[in-house]
Amino acid sequence: MPGVGMRLLIVEDQDLMAMTLASAVRMLNYEIVGSAATSERAVELAVTCHPDVVMMDLHLKGRLDGVETAREIMALTHARIVFVTGATDPADEARMMAVQPVGILFKPFRRTDLASVLSMAAQTARVSQTPKSLTSLTATVRT
Repeated sequence: MPGVGMRLLIVEDQDLMAMTLASAVRMLNYEIVGSAATSERAVELAVTCHPDVVMMDLHLKGRLDGVETAREIMALTHARIVFVTGATDPADEARMMAVQPVGILFKPFRRTDLASVLSMAAQTARVSQTPKSLTSLTATVRT
């Protein structure tokens, strides 16, 4: 039961991908506290639901993209960010890495890759009281 106790927020504007991700996350025994398709709803849920990890798509509906939304959520909460994206542009990847996410999971992803990145998120969540520079164990998972 690797995911017991860790709470996740899914931020994805494509319904089918959000459902696929939610199903895979539940199979790994993680709790989903909410799902949002827009940047505004994502920030609202992050503040009210207190997730440990936010699974964040790069392209969202709303006034902000995933990177900007992640920055806002990180400024307001202690949530860790895992980007889940189909974007392979080096500029997009650099923008995501600048946020210091726990990881980047590229679509389409394998459940084993999801399990690995969430395991790293759980490890960093446990040490979230230490300085950010010591806890940014960032990994990029490509399939």
